[in-house]
Amino acid sequence: MKRLLSVWFSVLLVSLAGCGGGTGTGGVHGSQETLTFEGWEKYRTATVSGDFTAAEALFGNALSLDPGFSEAHNGLGWINLQRAGQVPDTEEQERLLQNAKTNFQRATDSDLENADAWAGLAGVELALDNYDSAINAANQALQISPRYFSTHDNVDFKDLHLLLAESYLAAGTVSSEDINDTANALSQVEEL
Repeated sequence: MKRLLSVWFSVLLVSLAGCGGGTGTGGVHGSQETLTFEGWEKYRTATVSGDFTAAEALFGNALSLDPGFSEAHNGLGWINLQRAGQVPDTEEQERLLQNAKTNFQRATDSDLENADAWAGLAGVELALDNYDSAINAANQALQISPRYFSTHDNVDFKDLHLLLAESYLAAGTVSSEDINDTANALSQVEEL
């Protein structure tokens, strides 16, 4: 049940999608930036339809031009996270969550300042019950962007504080005697 709630929470983070328009050029002939931009546009429509094939292809095409392009790995991570929330089979969920984790890690390895990839990684780690890793990733996102807001998903810094509160609570760190200590669930709820 706990795992299901974590997956649900992670999917909730990504299900509130909202992205800006595209260029209409896409395909294998655009730059990795153009392909990724188009990928996010397809991603936005896919969150309604559930078919991420076109977005996945665009992110993949961007990676064929630049295998280390952080934002394309980030897009694939969010796609896998979305898909994990759509399948009832726990083994398939696990596989998709591991794929998402790999893509988010590649995104953060390529660009340590990619707050959106750190936020996605935090959601995956929470879904996998890796609370310390979820805490680390969420804190990284907030350190990079204290007022974080995703431009393609309706996720913001408040969601990250909620994720931190849930992770600290699951890890058993409910509160602290030190009022300056923010590494606990109660402190993160107070941030909200």
